Amino acid sequence: MSTELRIVADRARCVGAGQCVLTAPELFDQSEDDGMVVVLADGVGEDDLDKVREAVHLCPSGALALKARETDPLSAT
Repeated sequence: MSTELRIVADRARCVGAGQCVLTAPELFDQSEDDGMVVVLADGVGEDDLDKVREAVHLCPSGALALKARETDPLSAT
């Protein structure tokens, strides 16, 4: 088993400030319908980890989190 990090967004908590999009536009967007956060990446690569941590830290509503997801490399096809 290995551990992969993923971004979790609580859209009910999001206030649409857009700090995540400004910090990492390749990983976050905002919905055209309501301005709330949209996560563009399923997992977080090593290259993006610092940007994601900064986006989580800057989120004024605390709607973003970085969570671990255990993966089994043998089950991936």
